[in-house]
Amino acid sequence: METMKSIPYRYNRPTNLDLVEKPTKTVAVIISCRDGQDKLNLTLASLAAQTYPQKLFAVYVIDDGSNPAIKLPKIRPSKTSIIKFGNSTTKWGKAEATNFGASKLKEEIFWFLDADMVLEPSHLAHHMKWHHEADDYLILGWKRFVQEWNYSPQELLTTLNSGGFQELHPVSEVKEQWEALVTNTDDLRSATLASFRTLVGATFSMTRKSWESVGGYNPEFKLGNDTELGWRTLINGLRYVPEREAHSWHLGLTRIETNRDLVIAHNRPIFANYIPGFGYMRKGSDFDFKVPDFEVLLDCRLMTSQSFHKVVKDLQSSVHTQARYRLMGPWEKLAGRYSVSDDPHEQLRAIYRSCFGDARFTFENLAGNEHLSVNEILSKVKVKATPFVFFTEGNPDEGVIFSGMHAHILSTGNGLEGVVDPLDQRTFIALAPALSRAQKVGGNLQENIQNGWGLRWQDVSQFDFGLPMPRPTVRQFFRMVLGSLKRLKNPGDLFRLAPKALKVLKLKKR
Repeated sequence: METMKSIPYRYNRPTNLDLVEKPTKTVAVIISCRDGQDKLNLTLASLAAQTYPQKLFAVYVIDDGSNPAIKLPKIRPSKTSIIKFGNSTTKWGKAEATNFGASKLKEEIFWFLDADMVLEPSHLAHHMKWHHEADDYLILGWKRFVQEWNYSPQELLTTLNSGGFQELHPVSEVKEQWEALVTNTDDLRSATLASFRTLVGATFSMTRKSWESVGGYNPEFKLGNDTELGWRTLINGLRYVPEREAHSWHLGLTRIETNRDLVIAHNRPIFANYIPGFGYMRKGSDFDFKVPDFEVLLDCRLMTSQSFHKVVKDLQSSVHTQARYRLMGPWEKLAGRYSVSDDPHEQLRAIYRSCFGDARFTFENLAGNEHLSVNEILSKVKVKATPFVFFTEGNPDEGVIFSGMHAHILSTGNGLEGVVDPLDQRTFIALAPALSRAQKVGGNLQENIQNGWGLRWQDVSQFDFGLPMPRPTVRQFFRMVLGSLKRLKNPGDLFRLAPKALKVLKLKKR
């Protein structure tokens, strides 16, 4: 990704941008399709009416084995071509077709578009005003769904050129859940880790370098590939912009609307494997998922086996989360001859022998007694899809609770939070989007996280590791009272119960 002009704070952005009078950035409009020639013709007709300079954008229709093969209609943008994807029994579908086609393109901005969309003439221009402002945006077009249309490509082009986009469909449908995700987060200015679900494939754009940086679509996905891409782009720190002025009509219902139960059953296992954001799908699973919730770096050079097991037990205590561990230490020293009764690496060897057969643990050589700075530790992490990074060293203070640190950073939204104990041992958790953006800017990573997301270090005795205690509902309260009354043996106990009941009623979240 290109270097950003400045470090934005979290997901802040300008309140509004004007259309660019003299745009310069080139755009590849990428449409992957299999069959659907009639709808595609309408999509291309609406692209021919775009106000963004046609010399700056080219349309690439990727044909994923259509029968009959896709043909270019008469009404289309001047620079429109077909890329034939040679699919097979092992390579097929939107994800692989799009990756294949996009790999050949060199335009600065990639605009991904479904082949059943009708765009308002200024749609692309509204995407591009953001891409001219900064290079870390992912723009989401605004759409409504329609079930009926009876215009030809020529009629559509004439209507669009005369300003009649809104009159095309007096009746349309919205996706209330999607719009709620947007509206409830101030149009994603207050995005959370759940905001990845706002990326849908109908119309979205990002820089080519952003697309290449995250690795494009995951070819394992035949459905739901946009949702999984949404997770990775969010984790990699892109700022989502739902552009309400980029209007469009989606011709027909989506696949999930017509086959909801079947699609959900198909997607659920693979979503659980690749998207930690779907925690409810992972709860209590017997399997290790492809993408963990935590990447844990442990400096084991001075760590005892007892401390190691305590750390792992804490991190594995939740039924909602999973972890992968990178163990740093002088592991090469374990190869030499040693005496069981006089082993200078007894604790290190015990750690190794405890987990060397477990695929969740990998070993990285780190020799000597050199002190690793926080920047050096953070630079060892390559952000991909894991949302949190933990680090600890030596023998963490008994008061450190990793699950509590996770809950705390979720509540504050900071980019990094850490504690230092009386022995100057550090434990911290970092939010992957904050780290990813800090790495892209370059320079001091801690300073970048502080400026772009917020950072907090505290003495271990001052950090609040406690999980928030929910206030009981009225029904729960009276159940507790009734249960206690049944256990009362002496009338006098009632007077001792009353103050406790009042205390529960006054309980508030931290």
